[in-house]
Amino acid sequence: MLKWILWIPALLVVSTMMGLPVGANSGDEHPDEDFSVSCRECHSVETPEVAKAWTEGMHGLVNVGCFICHGDGQEEFFVSPPSDLCMGCHSSYEVKFEKSDISSCFTCHNGHSLKFHE
Repeated sequence: MLKWILWIPALLVVSTMMGLPVGANSGDEHPDEDFSVSCRECHSVETPEVAKAWTEGMHGLVNVGCFICHGDGQEEFFVSPPSDLCMGCHSSYEVKFEKSDISSCFTCHNGHSLKFHE
């Protein structure tokens, strides 16, 4: 089962590269950066609390890269990813937002640690 879970991010990347829809373009723009430097390396300096939350959270523990949720930073970028991107890996937890008071996955969960908000 764990092997299958580890393949899900790769399948999402391939789908994105093939142009299959995974989320609407948000219009967000990543600040101009040297993209030869990894997200982890840059954000451990620029936003260490975010990098730490990711590293210690489930996404970091299974090494789900930033680009899976936030895009590549050049062609597509989401400051706050839409919930439909979460469903690429977490479809068994899908919520019908229109039938609830919840507006997105991040209403309840911290996006980097995946823990429930306190």
